[in-house]
Amino acid sequence: MALREWKGQGQGDYDPWYMAVAKKFLVFKRGGMVIKTFFVLCLLLCVSFSYTFHVHPAEGLKVGVLVPLSGVAAQAGLEMKLGIEMAKLEKKTLLNKPIELIVEDTQAKPRIAVRKAEQLVHKDGCIALIGIFSSEEGLALAKNIERLKVPIVTTHAMATDFYRMHKWVFRCGQLANDQTAMGNVKAILENPDLNKRKYYVLCHDYVWGHDAAERFITLAKEKGIKIVNENYAKASLDTKDWSSHIKEIKASGADGVYIALITTVIPAFAKQAFEFGLQKDVKIVTAAAPGPTELEAGGEACYGIFGVVAWSWDVNTPKSDAWERAFWEKYKVIPSDAACHSYVGAMNLFNAIEKARSTKADDISDALRGISFDGPYGLVRISPKDNCARNDGVLTETMAAPPNPFGAKVYMKVLKTYKAEELGPPE
Repeated sequence: MALREWKGQGQGDYDPWYMAVAKKFLVFKRGGMVIKTFFVLCLLLCVSFSYTFHVHPAEGLKVGVLVPLSGVAAQAGLEMKLGIEMAKLEKKTLLNKPIELIVEDTQAKPRIAVRKAEQLVHKDGCIALIGIFSSEEGLALAKNIERLKVPIVTTHAMATDFYRMHKWVFRCGQLANDQTAMGNVKAILENPDLNKRKYYVLCHDYVWGHDAAERFITLAKEKGIKIVNENYAKASLDTKDWSSHIKEIKASGADGVYIALITTVIPAFAKQAFEFGLQKDVKIVTAAAPGPTELEAGGEACYGIFGVVAWSWDVNTPKSDAWERAFWEKYKVIPSDAACHSYVGAMNLFNAIEKARSTKADDISDALRGISFDGPYGLVRISPKDNCARNDGVLTETMAAPPNPFGAKVYMKVLKTYKAEELGPPE
């Protein structure tokens, strides 16, 4: 049943409808009506106060969360969701309203992502969207941005297409493909164990994988790193048996392999490569961080994977240590880079909404440009030039973990930090 709109400004203001009824009963016609009038007025006041305190609970400010909770990237999607939840728990309110996260499973499929986004905006009333695992999802959403009319912050998509994509489209948290390629090329040139090797390039066969492979190959050739297959190899997202690809790597004469495979699949590839003895002669460098849960399943087979990423729980700073401890205590899940950079992206979004003091798309977007958050991996700033983040990265190598509160057996050891200015792009 529709309720009348409350017109008062405070607890002492009563609904005009109730006051009109009360006024009629307060017209004294005969003696003896005082008791009746007093009783009716008390009853109306009780109803009015009940209406005030029970019919109008504080409505939350809604933010849509788009993550894959089923399919090949489900574990990464869960970690992204938990990271965004951590930001909500820390921030608590926005514009004096509780933050309400509405989570939808995209299955990492663009068509589903667009449908769920439209539902979140037009049905649920979300004022912004965050998450978005794959670059294909993000690009599909960007194509529909004029229909959605809310800011989108991807915390995971890495394709370079997102630079200057649209005034309402942002990337924050994860390194982009060009930044990762820059870091990995620097690492190869500086590391005697990686330098002077010939690299075979293998990627997942979709927009992110292609972009990651091409960015690496172009930069590697400029710096004198040998690539044995400039027409890089591609694997479908549903690949489970990597034996044919491993045989091609061995036959190519390469003694290094650059992989652009999604985070949850990297350990599966490494485990099968280990069974074929690939790692005896070949070093693996990755364009994406391997998932910590999957690393545990891979065990020793996952040792020796190098890669530049945004964060690892081996980043030993007070803010990083405090965040990973809080994450573990809350969820009992090994802290991952997917969770951490989703937390950072959410904090920048939430802070921008507060800065804007508005729920309008243009106002929030204006506030996002140039905003920064100093969190677990230092300052993460969204460039006003291109709507994409600039932040430090760390070169890591997977190996046996030292004793740790998470019970992890394999971890990404930090070997070196690259400053945001080193990774680019220039502004």
